[in-house]
Amino acid sequence: MFKDAIKGINSIVNRLALAIVIIIVFAIFISPIFSSRKKVKRVKGEMSKIAKDLELYHAENNKWPSSGASSVATALNSEEAKIDPWGKPYRYFFSNDGYAIQSAGPDGVFAEGHKSGRDDQWYSRSLLSSD
Repeated sequence: MFKDAIKGINSIVNRLALAIVIIIVFAIFISPIFSSRKKVKRVKGEMSKIAKDLELYHAENNKWPSSGASSVATALNSEEAKIDPWGKPYRYFFSNDGYAIQSAGPDGVFAEGHKSGRDDQWYSRSLLSSD
């Protein structure tokens, strides 16, 4: 009878240990995926708002702000124009024809030159009229 009780306890301990391992694996590998998706959604919303503010600034001043993240944030009076959800500053590109906003994305590394970062987030718009 004592041996049966020990076997029962061992079985419960083994199941509990397995459950703990599964929870740890989920926390390490699965949860960042969902967290990253939320941040991608957030960055798209932020860039859309920044874009509207940039267009308003351009309409009022007939020029773009300086392209640094801090300069844009100061011109727009918006702290969210500085840092993306992953803690990197946004990049801004302006021309007479339009603008682009770039976030480095989850890996925190900006795509350079012809390379298109797999996780970089972009928002761009041409202001040329389509008449």
